[in-house]
Amino acid sequence: MSPSPRRARLLMSWIAATAVWCSVFAAAIVTGLRSSPEAMHDATAASVGSLGAACAGLLMWRTAARLRPTRRVSYQMMAAGVQVTAGTVAAACWLPSGAASFAAGIGFTAAIGLYGLALLRLPDERWDGAAVQRRLVDGSFVGVCALFAFWLVVARPWLQANRGHLSNGDLAIIIPGMLGMVLLGVGLTTTFRLNRWRRRHAFAYTAVLAVHTSGLALFTTWQWNLPEVNTLWWSVAWVASTAALLGVTYLALRQKPAIDKPNYPSVHYTVMAGAAVLATAVFLHNGASSGPLPLDAALLALGAAAALGGRLVLTNIDVRRVAGDAADRQRRLSAIVGVASDTVLVLDTDLKVTWHPEDSEWRPATEAGQCLGARFLDLIHADDRRGAEEDLRALLEGINATGKVTLDVRVRDSARRWRHTETVVTDLRGQQQVRGLVARVEDVGARRSLEAELARMAYTDPLTGLANRRALLQSLEDGVAAEEHRTALLLLDLDGFKNVNDTRGHDFGDELLVEVSRRIKELLQPTDLGARLGGDEFAILLRANRSEAVSMARDLVAKLSDPYEFHDASTVFTTGSVGIATASDGMHDPETLLRSADLALRAAKQAGKNRYETYDAEFDRKVRRRNELTQELRGAIARDELRLAYQPVFALENRSIVGAEALLRWHNPRLGQVSPGEFIPAATESGLTQDLAVWAVNRAAEQLAAWHSAGIKAWISVNVSVKELHTHLFATEVNTALIAAGVPASRLVLEVTEHDFSHQMNTLVAQLQALRGAGVRIALDDFGSGYSSLGQLDRLPVDIIKIDRDLVAKDDGGVGPLAAVTVELGRRLGMEVIAEGVETDTQLEAMIKAEAPLVQGYLLARPMPADDLTRWLREDPAAITAE
Repeated sequence: MSPSPRRARLLMSWIAATAVWCSVFAAAIVTGLRSSPEAMHDATAASVGSLGAACAGLLMWRTAARLRPTRRVSYQMMAAGVQVTAGTVAAACWLPSGAASFAAGIGFTAAIGLYGLALLRLPDERWDGAAVQRRLVDGSFVGVCALFAFWLVVARPWLQANRGHLSNGDLAIIIPGMLGMVLLGVGLTTTFRLNRWRRRHAFAYTAVLAVHTSGLALFTTWQWNLPEVNTLWWSVAWVASTAALLGVTYLALRQKPAIDKPNYPSVHYTVMAGAAVLATAVFLHNGASSGPLPLDAALLALGAAAALGGRLVLTNIDVRRVAGDAADRQRRLSAIVGVASDTVLVLDTDLKVTWHPEDSEWRPATEAGQCLGARFLDLIHADDRRGAEEDLRALLEGINATGKVTLDVRVRDSARRWRHTETVVTDLRGQQQVRGLVARVEDVGARRSLEAELARMAYTDPLTGLANRRALLQSLEDGVAAEEHRTALLLLDLDGFKNVNDTRGHDFGDELLVEVSRRIKELLQPTDLGARLGGDEFAILLRANRSEAVSMARDLVAKLSDPYEFHDASTVFTTGSVGIATASDGMHDPETLLRSADLALRAAKQAGKNRYETYDAEFDRKVRRRNELTQELRGAIARDELRLAYQPVFALENRSIVGAEALLRWHNPRLGQVSPGEFIPAATESGLTQDLAVWAVNRAAEQLAAWHSAGIKAWISVNVSVKELHTHLFATEVNTALIAAGVPASRLVLEVTEHDFSHQMNTLVAQLQALRGAGVRIALDDFGSGYSSLGQLDRLPVDIIKIDRDLVAKDDGGVGPLAAVTVELGRRLGMEVIAEGVETDTQLEAMIKAEAPLVQGYLLARPMPADDLTRWLREDPAAITAE
């Protein structure tokens, strides 16, 4: 199994480190053996220096391992360069002279290569080939130019004067030295182009050059047999420079993240130009003083020329790449602009178009078809031009602080069509790349059409095409505010529309609504608004006074009453009720006007339908009173506001009290005493009669229990409606109340009005039989006022008949003609008969003559509290009949 790349690199590192330290230890052993107490060997200083450098390189490697992976590689490569240099110098100490020079040349060259790669990679988080190439080429050009001048002016004359013919050992020193000059150029040019870590890079390449220079100087003084003290000092300098490079590594370990700073491209190009000028000046001076260039100098000049050529090639590659990227961006921009609904124009200070994308989906144009060079205002519709010009002038003069204006204008395109646009003009005169106004012209025609369609859907009834409630309310607000004395509202509701839906289906009902809306539209004037509020409710908003509104309502009622003929040859008859309210009546806000029309419609419905009614303040007062009563009545039982008053029932035989009718009374702290004629209908309408009936039965049972304890054997009757009797729980509530009070069930009488018996007769009979089976007696109240037949009377489980007041008494105080007949009828059916409403002596005498067994009325006794009736019964015990 082949090792992983990481394990392979680790193995190579250990092998290289082992080789270096073996070389260092071998040098130490050899120089130690060759030295004596009297004199050190000439390679001792080099051996000691290699040991110190190897130690510094090892520490540097260990320190670099603690850096981030993206920064670790560069410092480890520098550490490897230090180790290679140390191993090379140590090898020169124990190898033969020829092999030592060759090994030194290879080692110093390899070290400078490692240093160069490390410094070239140091500015980047990862290896960037393109950036490394440019740094290397630029730095090589500067370094070779500087090397050419230094070689031709200083190094070559000195070597000729002191060394004569160069040996292989000299080349092992000169070539790494030349590469060091190139490395100097690379570091110098790279530093000025960095945006961050500039100081770190400068420290690093300075320390690297110091390590390379001092190590090479150590080897040179030793090989050229210079005084040993020089070799010793260079050895100390070499170890010190490696320690400095180790310190740079520690600084990198503790360095905080840097922020981008401006680079200095001008300094970079100045350095390159300066190097070229220096090399050229030296070349010209040499040509003028010495003649042709020697071969070695010519090779350096060719190297500089090659670096410059490489720079030109890279520049050409960069230009082509940038041009390709720009072309790609242009193609992408063209593709995006080509399918977009907007376009871009650049305007100068005279508002003339100076630029326009060629590939946009559409192009603004003047009447003559021009765009470029045309005034922007000439592209705009004449009706929108003035406002646009004012906004643009404010932008140019700096009055607009935002530097941007939005124009809602129509712009002509190249096909001479006007497009609705939303144009945003931004002042970019201060930007070097633009120096003008940039107008982004967006075609919003499709959006406006969609908005109009959405608005139509939001304010239109989809079935009839009339306006909907939202549109009506909006028009009401506008109409009342603008023409408060010429605004009238008609609310229309179809009579019996539910029956059409139930019998013919909803689809047929929708057809009827469509036909109704058509008839409404035929009556509308251009200033009127017809609306469907929902279901079969319509509204008409008129710009009219009261008389005109009434005339319109009259025509509407007449037109709606005409037969409706449909596609299936069927005919439907329906009518409409209309409520009228006008703003001239003092209703100056839409909500009040709408409510008043609704009240008028309600009045029309209650008055018999198929008619119109105008708003009536008295009817409004009654409705408000009814609503107020309903709200207060819901908590009346919990607040203990209800009471029972008892009207006695007398037996004519001995004028004794045999029972009493329990009558509800309500006293509200805020409303005062409320009559039953008001709150009983309100309770019936709001569904509270069940609660009231149960409460009355419980109070009556409690009173019966009190009388039973006092030895009073009178019964109490309680009025209930058929609605309670249709509820199965009511019988349970009655039985529970009687059992809880502990009174005989026969003492309780439930009175049911005759006209209520016409609904669900079978269910009603069953419920009454259940109550009779429990012992409760049933009284038929207001007999003679309803429409029940004698056959139905025979079916009903009734114990008592209460003759209606209209049969007993006339308005003039006389006796009704059917009173005696009704008494006889009850006697024949085996029922007790109570003649109620006896208010005069004449009526009482008539009931005595008709032999009515029981009577009740104001002549005998008015309703009274339970305590008063109880006192009456106790004071006249002889008047109480036996059960």
